[in-house]
Amino acid sequence: MQTANPLSDSEVLAFLVQVQRDEMRMPSLNEVARHFGHRSPTSVQRIFARLREQGLIQKCGTLYGLTAAAMQQRGIPILGRIAAGRPIEAIETTDIDEHVDLGDAYDPEQHFGLIVKGDSMIEAHIVEGDIAVIRRQQTCHDGDIVAAVIDGEATLKRFFRRQDHVLLKPENARFKPIRVRDVEIRGVLVGLLRRRF
Repeated sequence: MQTANPLSDSEVLAFLVQVQRDEMRMPSLNEVARHFGHRSPTSVQRIFARLREQGLIQKCGTLYGLTAAAMQQRGIPILGRIAAGRPIEAIETTDIDEHVDLGDAYDPEQHFGLIVKGDSMIEAHIVEGDIAVIRRQQTCHDGDIVAAVIDGEATLKRFFRRQDHVLLKPENARFKPIRVRDVEIRGVLVGLLRRRF
């Protein structure tokens, strides 16, 4: 079961579509909540309400079903923005609700996209506006480029563990490394899409 993190509409929709395609059924509110590591379905109920307003799910009696428009959506969810510079707001945001279609290259249950903001990673050929494809995991190896959260703020940096701290290193000589004792790893960079927003 995944760690309970704030959910995006697109992340929940991707799960609903996958269950519908694989098992020919619609998961319940409680099942969706459990899948994402939430004890209460309250946050899922709010997302279901928004998906109904968008015409992506419909309710018949006590049951929900996906509309044709929802079943046409493909790709990994874009969960928000991430800083390639100074850390910015936490990864998941509510102002972005879309997918990027990368065919079958990435599993939407294991991967998500983040729009890069800033230029601290340009020497790794990561520039503002790129979509960083992140594989969900909470561990990494030295030298991995990671989506890291520090005190509630997210950044994209190269990870190095030292004896008594962690070094998050930019790939731009104009930026200094970030030295921290505690860091939360949300995932590791596994792909990059050059696209402007």
